[in-house]
Order: sequence, then C-alpha cells, then structure tokens
Amino acid sequence: MNRKIVTKLMPIAAWMAVITIAYATLTHVGFVYAIYFKLSPFVMRPAMQTYAHFEHVIAFASLGALFGFAYPRRLILVCCIVLGAAVLLEILQTVTPDRHGTLIDALEKMAGGAAGILFARTAWRIWPAKDIPS
Repeated sequence: MNRKIVTKLMPIAAWMAVITIAYATLTHVGFVYAIYFKLSPFVMRPAMQTYAHFEHVIAFASLGALFGFAYPRRLILVCCIVLGAAVLLEILQTVTPDRHGTLIDALEKMAGGAAGILFARTAWRIWPAKDIPS
C-alpha cells in the first residue's frame, strides 16, 4: 500500500479510534471486564489493575500514532485532540454511575498519547517518501 492511500485512510481510522475509546471508557464497567476475561489468557493473566494500566497506555499510544500519521503537519492540533481526549474522558467518567476518573489514569493516558505522537513523528520523518509523486 503506498503512502498516498494510507494518508487518506488515517483520518478515518483516527476518528474511529476516538469513538471506540470513548465508548469503552464511558460504557458500563462490565464491558471492560468482558474484554479483560477474553484477552487475559493470551497475555499471561495479569491482575486487573495491571491490565488496566497497560490498556490505558496502549490505547492512547495507538490513538496518538493514528492522529500523528493522520495530521503530520499539525502537531498542536494532534496534541490538543489526543491529550484533551485523555483528560476529557477521565472527567466524563466521574459522571457515570459505575466508573470513576482518576488523575493517575489521566496521566497514563496522556503519557501513552504523547508516546504515540512521538512515534508517528519519528516514523514519518524516516519513512522513505519515494512513492509520493513530486
């Protein structure tokens, strides 16, 4: 797949990821436990709390990378969307009856998002641009 096609599909994937993460963050907590019980045999059955920490970082690192690839020339916009989503979703969790937002969760999500953005910026610079017409 060449870079031009990937560039056109990235914004769609990035916004779909935001919707998916928002749903998983704000839905009933049973949904999160169901995912944990399905995945835990494949990841050596970590404790639920450990799984949650990894899940926060990985989800937002993926989100940061997707937005970083989708909008490579708009770093400020990407940072505002990814880091803002981390904070906003944690705040919105405090309004749900069975979830709670915490500062440590927000910081984990922001760290993952920042790592994803950094990965995308680095990859974008070193990925050869030979298939883009001048």
